[in-house]
Amino acid sequence: MRKSLLLAAVLLSLAGCGSQGPKGPSVSPAEASIPFTEFGSIYDWRADGTAGIYIQTDDRKWYHATFMAPCTNLTSTEHVGIRTTPPLPLTKFDSIEVRGEDCFFKTLDPVPGPPGSKPAKP
Repeated sequence: MRKSLLLAAVLLSLAGCGSQGPKGPSVSPAEASIPFTEFGSIYDWRADGTAGIYIQTDDRKWYHATFMAPCTNLTSTEHVGIRTTPPLPLTKFDSIEVRGEDCFFKTLDPVPGPPGSKPAKP
């Protein structure tokens, strides 16, 4: 009986050796978003070919959104429509509209700016 209790204790302690519990709460990075105000929030934008778009906010911060599929009309247009539901912020779950084409975002991340741009002065 004593040996079986000892064996059970050893087995239970070994069972915990292979499993490592969480070392703390799992923290996911905050999702990027562009808040809208009464007067808007978009200052500028630049096409990233057909794969994405750089968006600059009124406070001169840049974001880069990639698309689920190529946005074929983006490189030959002067205007884009933002597809979100203000006052909700623009997130990776939104899209832009270009000449009747909806271009759905795959990602939306803060970036220093488009390639070749000068960083904004604080």
